[in-house]
Amino acid sequence: MIRSDRLLYEIAPDGFGGRNCEPWEQWRAKAQEMLPHFPEEVLKEWVYRHWKGVLSNWGWLDFQAMTFTKQSWGTEDIISKIKTPHDDVVNLFARRMNNTIFQRSWLVQNMQTNGTWPVAPIVLHYERDLHATNGRVLQAPFNLLEGHHRLGYFKNLAEQGGYLKEQHDIWLVKIPLH
Repeated sequence: MIRSDRLLYEIAPDGFGGRNCEPWEQWRAKAQEMLPHFPEEVLKEWVYRHWKGVLSNWGWLDFQAMTFTKQSWGTEDIISKIKTPHDDVVNLFARRMNNTIFQRSWLVQNMQTNGTWPVAPIVLHYERDLHATNGRVLQAPFNLLEGHHRLGYFKNLAEQGGYLKEQHDIWLVKIPLH
């Protein structure tokens, strides 16, 4: 698999993490030139908003070979099929949703009201388990790349019998085997 960390350094938003971070509108042109096959929503919500995390957690993946499909999945499929090596983090977010402080979060309120997430999470579809550079294992066939807060809140809503729509959008990402 071709690593993408060098590419990600090249498209780093200027001033990322600081008060004067390069605006999305300006960064988008640079990113779309290097990753023209990325849907705009994926570029904005994943690579732009979480650039440093994408670099450190996913820079070993082949971004230029990725293909994206937006799909709608049912609640049970999401809960049973989407895995993550960060289950501890997802479970922490699920528990936090019961805390009154987190009940005021715009994301929690949005998901409780709408019965789904405001932006589709990104899920990698791969034919075999992958061993990440941090020693964790991405379990095939479906592994969460982005959307850990949303998945945690989603699982809490499902466990507590909260309002959930029947279908929920996800971005399904495929990378060909080399």
